[in-house]
Amino acid sequence: MGLYKYGNVWYYTMYVNGRRVRRSTGVSNRRVAEDIYSKARIEIREGRYFQQDQSHKKTFRDMTIKYMAEYAIKKAPKSMLRDTISLKHLLPVFGTKLLSQITANQVNSYKVMRRNEGASASSINKELAFAKHSFNIAIRTWEWIKENPFIRVSMEKLPAQRVRYLTAEEFDRLYNSCNERLKPIVLLAAYTGMRKDNILSLTWQQVDINRGVITLEHTKNGERLGLPMHEQVKELLSKLKRVRHISSFYVFNSSQGTKIDESKVGKWFRQALRESGIENFRFHDLRHTFASWLVQNGVDLYRVQQLLGHKTGDMTRRYAHLAPDNLRTAINSLNHSGTAIKTAIGVKDESHENS
Repeated sequence: MGLYKYGNVWYYTMYVNGRRVRRSTGVSNRRVAEDIYSKARIEIREGRYFQQDQSHKKTFRDMTIKYMAEYAIKKAPKSMLRDTISLKHLLPVFGTKLLSQITANQVNSYKVMRRNEGASASSINKELAFAKHSFNIAIRTWEWIKENPFIRVSMEKLPAQRVRYLTAEEFDRLYNSCNERLKPIVLLAAYTGMRKDNILSLTWQQVDINRGVITLEHTKNGERLGLPMHEQVKELLSKLKRVRHISSFYVFNSSQGTKIDESKVGKWFRQALRESGIENFRFHDLRHTFASWLVQNGVDLYRVQQLLGHKTGDMTRRYAHLAPDNLRTAINSLNHSGTAIKTAIGVKDESHENS
């Protein structure tokens, strides 16, 4: 019974009501470990040891393992991969710490450390967001802890988000430079705003040509999304269905009927860019093109948000500058003829001069 070291962390064992208890102190400093051990012994004598919350028993690793098993597994594959990558950076710093020991100051130090390592602001924010959400679940659902240290640390400031889209003339050049396998993929991207992974994973079960709807079961934000088809998309999918691979359920497939190789699509796309002379453009920018065309054609940002599947309007607002005419129409809708506003802009009120 007492303190012992395993790896770099101090643990303690003792008996509580005849039951042997083994706990991690979560620290590598012996003096701090002795303080934690002494506090635990006092709580045993006072009968309070098992009344404390789980934050004194559960480590950051315990929390994130449970989170990955119960929550991350339900996310879209790319989001789950992002969580896994975030965890690889977080665990070496917080993994063995008890939840009760993690402070906002430690979180801020982690943020500074990652910045000094050359991590991008976006990567740092994703790591902080992952840990913050894990803590929130531990608070609200598992009742392991009462406070979230990550919530008190600000996110990194992101650079202005890039919006690159094609004009109608540029899109025609790009489309005409695509090979026959790539053309329908590019058309679908530009006329639905779907992400590349959703397009290449699309199955005929998700396509309802009669209703004119494509249903995405696994979007980036984890929610189901129904996309209405443009007439050109409906015509395209109708043609593809008539010549579909007899043994494949993918809309775009290899000659063996398997899911089409993403790297091959990337190679075709880069070749089309070279032939068309389009520069500084990525496949994902076809999604920006879709949104930009909608806004320029007078579609309000809320409806664009719904079509893109954004949970909030923050991501959609990047396209607001493309609709100056819509904003001008909104301003001109003000129809106030009162004396005060006329006087303020130097218009003489003649309503009483002839009375």
